[in-house]
Amino acid sequence: MEQGSVLSRKIISHKRNEQYSYQKGYERGRLVGYERGYEEGIARGLQYTLLPIALVITASKDLPTLKMMIYHPFDQLKKMGQYNFIVRTEDEVSREDLELASIVVFVRNVEPGAYRHLETAHELGKRTVYCIDDNFLEIPEGAQEYPYYKEPVHREVFVNFLRNAQHIHVNSEFFADYIRHHFNSRVTYFPATVDYEWLDQGVKPIRQDGQIVIGYEGTYKEDDFKPVVPAIKRLLEEYGSRIRVEFFGFIPSSLQGYPGVEHLPYEQDYRIFIHRLYGLAWDIGLAPLADTLFNQCKTNNKFREYGACMIPGIYSKVPTYSSWVNHGETGYLVPHSEEGWYEAMKIMVENPALRQKIKERAEAFARNHFSIDACVENWKSQILS
Repeated sequence: MEQGSVLSRKIISHKRNEQYSYQKGYERGRLVGYERGYEEGIARGLQYTLLPIALVITASKDLPTLKMMIYHPFDQLKKMGQYNFIVRTEDEVSREDLELASIVVFVRNVEPGAYRHLETAHELGKRTVYCIDDNFLEIPEGAQEYPYYKEPVHREVFVNFLRNAQHIHVNSEFFADYIRHHFNSRVTYFPATVDYEWLDQGVKPIRQDGQIVIGYEGTYKEDDFKPVVPAIKRLLEEYGSRIRVEFFGFIPSSLQGYPGVEHLPYEQDYRIFIHRLYGLAWDIGLAPLADTLFNQCKTNNKFREYGACMIPGIYSKVPTYSSWVNHGETGYLVPHSEEGWYEAMKIMVENPALRQKIKERAEAFARNHFSIDACVENWKSQILS
């Protein structure tokens, strides 16, 4: 019994020593980890405070505009060790945020509270930039957002931003001229960007179904599609199952459930959206715009995205696209009429060599003009310097 007790005590003692050793190792490891984390935190904190800070005040963090105009270039500036940025919605902004900022960037704001942040920023001696990619003063009556932007208070705030922000940044040359003429001479125009590092992680599929797929991606465009819908119906009747039409996001009401037409729901997250667009492998992309003042002020989103995703596009002959698209080379420009759209789609369907040429040249153009590096250089030389 005594020997057994001694053995038991030895086992217990060994276990306690082992446990103590584990505990000491854990504490030592935790201390080392804490010290290393503390040092890294201090280093990052110093870098954060030493670099200039851009405070971005946005109407919503879900805006595709925010991703294309702000996140892409400022992520790159952060990686380059040149700028840090903080993104806040209008109701999240504190005075401390404004005090820390070197520059305050507003994105699509029309609320009175957002304009008060602009006034505070100016009182603190901060530089301000207003980034806008739609002319809310000319928004068409049928648009889903029309009631909101038509409200007098929102129109007044929009005009005040255009007049009083120290710098206006737009993606449309026509819109820049409009603002210079009516509100503010301090306007910078350059296009938004495509994150090719992210896009190139996708795989471009090769379809084997033998069909020619015509597609459209985007939000509400009922009025803009009025001459296009009958042209699509004519084409479907003529070619039958040889072609298929896909709508990614908006679909015209008269084409819902129409034979040969498919609908894919819109994806709000822009990174997921652009990956899915890349993977659709459309043979032809549609970009209709009626010739209105609102549309003339819009950015060339479709040309940029179709080019990046290797989709040969057909574009309405309006300043939004005609100032960018080289007809028959990087895209196909058409009169915005039923006959114009029908003839253009028919030519593209029947001419695979033309589609291939446009696809290759549009992608090369997009990579050259819409890269993050090009956008960063524009920010640095035209706004941040």
